[in-house]
Amino acid sequence: MKTSTPLLLLSFALLSFNVQAELKAGFINSALILQQAPQAISAVEKMKKEFQGRESELRALAEETQAQEDNLNKDGAIMSAEQRKKIESKIMEKKRKIRFDAQSLKEDVDLRRKQEIQSLRTSITTVINKYAVDHKFDLIFTEGVAYAAEKVDITDEILKELGR
Repeated sequence: MKTSTPLLLLSFALLSFNVQAELKAGFINSALILQQAPQAISAVEKMKKEFQGRESELRALAEETQAQEDNLNKDGAIMSAEQRKKIESKIMEKKRKIRFDAQSLKEDVDLRRKQEIQSLRTSITTVINKYAVDHKFDLIFTEGVAYAAEKVDITDEILKELGR
């Protein structure tokens, strides 16, 4: 029994060495994928077009308000107190509207971005899974890897697949 135990341990060690030698693993830089995938670039362009009108309106209102404020500072000394108060009130009202609209726009953009990222992640995961099966990978890592050798980095290959 004593001689069979070391022999058994040696057999398990050799078996586990063979299993490790056959393991095929890869690494993907997910941040790079999310920046450079054609679908990500397309989503960014789509969002720019979607929110461009609201951003332009907001910018125009801010410029108009700034011009009114500049005029008030320049001509305020020659205005009556009533005129000055009326213009100040309109400027404050516009500034409130700008803050409200800017916050609303930011929330809408953030919500759309989250939706686009979720959709993008779904399609990226599908491509990665297909690539892993087609190329017989056992493991593909994305996040939380301290080091990955260049030979296991398959980010460029996944980007090519996403481009198809």
